[in-house]
Amino acid sequence: MVGELRAQLVAAGARLKAAGLVRDSEGNLSGRIDPRSCVVTATGAVLGQLRFAELVVLRLNSREIPGRATSEAGLHLDLYRRRTEVMAVVHAHPPAVLRLAREGRLPDRRKLEEGEQLFGRVVEVAHFEEGSSALAEAAVSALDEASACVLLGHGAVTVGASVEQALRRLLYLERAAARTLEA
Repeated sequence: MVGELRAQLVAAGARLKAAGLVRDSEGNLSGRIDPRSCVVTATGAVLGQLRFAELVVLRLNSREIPGRATSEAGLHLDLYRRRTEVMAVVHAHPPAVLRLAREGRLPDRRKLEEGEQLFGRVVEVAHFEEGSSALAEAAVSALDEASACVLLGHGAVTVGASVEQALRRLLYLERAAARTLEA
């Protein structure tokens, strides 16, 4: 199961890169292994060229985060602790979403037929330092009743019942943002 999950995360990283939603070492991914653990990308991992060795296993009940794990590991862990149905988390820097956020707007899910079903309400999170506990707390609170949030100045986070669902939500969020910009 862990091998399959790692393969899904590697494939998701490649799709994010191909879609232009991450550059270099931007963004991070994770997947829940079981009720007690998850796997997250390593700090500095290039999602478009992600390797199995760049995926770090974390215990959900641990307060210690290995230095090798992404600086956003706290956000991933907090989401898994708070929302037991979440099986995957995707964080990327989609350009249209970021442009809209700079204009003080959010993607309009109504611009996509499937927007409501795919990601429901989109929530905004104030700007906090990357990797900070304040950012993690704000994002987790925003995602209490949503599956997508925009981190002002820092991208977007989506969650899902699978890696594929969380990834699709981010891809469609960017498409909704692009259409919102066109309107």
